[in-house]
Amino acid sequence: MIMGWVGISIFVLIASTFRKLMKDNEYAFLHVLMTFMYAMWLPLPLTFYRLLNTDLLLVGTIFGLIYLVMIVIAMALQAGHISYIVKHNDHQISEMHGDYMMAVISNPMEGLANIFKCIWAWFLGVSFWKNDEMMMAAIMFLFSLFFFYYLLIVLEQSVVKQMKGITNVKPNQTFVNLETFVFFLALVGYITIKP
Repeated sequence: MIMGWVGISIFVLIASTFRKLMKDNEYAFLHVLMTFMYAMWLPLPLTFYRLLNTDLLLVGTIFGLIYLVMIVIAMALQAGHISYIVKHNDHQISEMHGDYMMAVISNPMEGLANIFKCIWAWFLGVSFWKNDEMMMAAIMFLFSLFFFYYLLIVLEQSVVKQMKGITNVKPNQTFVNLETFVFFLALVGYITIKP
């Protein structure tokens, strides 16, 4: 699947040029690249539904599609928001603007989308299990466990009164991006080597 590898390549490009883009204040362009990266992965839920051929995966496919659409929309909104702020604020993003964007566009939407990705991963795990592909089933079940991490993040961000035990749960962008990269690398790699 060429589009899947294009998405992986865009991720590698972003990772290798991240510091330079940050230094040049190209946050909006970074989010445009991420929008294209996730868009390249949009066919994957339907592809796996066809490949694994299990009725149960239909529900997971819906969660996978919703996840990817939400992330594409979130990245596009962030790109526009950042571009507007930078162009109208002496080419700088103030901490207040950054916090506002994260609170409104990034954290809740991306957190909820990642919950949907974990649900999709669980359905993929069950489908791989039914097809006797235990290694991929184990990998997908492992990714489905991140459901609890993302759920805590969404809860922490959406309740007004702080809940004991979850106030220290913050999204770690490095971890989230690495987890996303490995998840899609596993899926695209599977399609590539599948006979």
